[in-house]
Formats: sequence, C-alpha cells, structure tokens
Amino acid sequence: MVESKDVRGPGRPRSERSRRAVLTAARELLTDRGLPGLSVDDIAAHAGVSKNTIYRWWPTKAAVLMDAFTDAAADRIEAPADGDALTRLRSQVRRVAQLMSEPDARRPFVALVAAAQHDTELAAALRERFIAGRRAEASGLIATAIEHGQLPHDLDPDLIIDLIYGALYYRLLVSGAPVDPAYADRLFDALAPIFRT
Repeated sequence: MVESKDVRGPGRPRSERSRRAVLTAARELLTDRGLPGLSVDDIAAHAGVSKNTIYRWWPTKAAVLMDAFTDAAADRIEAPADGDALTRLRSQVRRVAQLMSEPDARRPFVALVAAAQHDTELAAALRERFIAGRRAEASGLIATAIEHGQLPHDLDPDLIIDLIYGALYYRLLVSGAPVDPAYADRLFDALAPIFRT
C-alpha cells in the first residue's frame, strides 16, 4: 500500500496531534458535505492547521481523503489473527460487509468511489491505499488455504476475490440492496461447491 508522502526536513517532526486533526476534519467534511467542492483549504481550516502542513504530509487532496477513510476503517476490516485461513477470510469479508452497512463508513466510501470515476488521482489513491491492501490480504489467505488443502489447488484467487467483493460492491454501489455480515455468509455458502477440494 502506498504511504502518505512525507517530505519533512530535519528537525520538523510530524505532529501526531495535527495529523489526527487533519484526518478527522477530512472525514467529518466528507460525511457532512460530500466530496464535490471539498478543498484542502476547507480541511486545513476545520483541522486548525495550515494548508502547507497538509501538503507537507500528503501529495494531494485525494491522498488525504483516502488516508482519512483507511485510518478509520483499516483496523476494522483486517482478518482476525486466529483460525484457519478460510475461516479468517470469511471473517474478513463479514467485517467489510459490517462496515458497509454503517452509514458513517458507507457514505464517505460511496462518495470516494463515485468521485474516482472522474478523478484519476483519487482513483489511483483508492486502488493503492485501500483496494490493493484488501486484495493482498484476501489473496494471501486464499493461498494459505490452498496450501493447507482447504481449497482446490487450481483455484484462481483473483477470480474468487472478484466474485466475493464484486458482489458486495454491486450491492453497495448499484442495487442498493442491504450489505451485512449475513449477506457475506450467504456468499460463502453459495461458493461452497467451488471451495470443495
């Protein structure tokens, strides 16, 4: 995953308090106002920092917004450390579905995805700062499950990830149907014939 740009000079330590204020401001403004028209000036004013402070740590507004979203969401959607790989994958998908069911997370994510269709920098940030990390974790779990004989050796991890997450994102972004952990379980049950070794 791409990290925030950090071009601090010597003797200019990054203030964790200021960083948190910027990320909180970006989340609040994104949820309250939506993405159109949201500027780095708005974020800086809301956070009580200078615009230069933001640009010293993030290369673009898109990077700030993606870090604001992932900072709030990443810990909540990681796979648990315990259990076999397939159980951990199911738990990860259930956690993502749970997050998507919560308006405070769903609204900013939908706004970011929608805006990314017309903003190449934001699209790149979305892929690099959020989607790539989720895919890498899921792919690793599938590879481990294959290695341990839980899944067929000829299974295509990318296809399985597309089937699972494509279904979640379709409901979230297109059909508007509910996305929740119970739906994640139904997805896994539907994939059971493919999963059989």
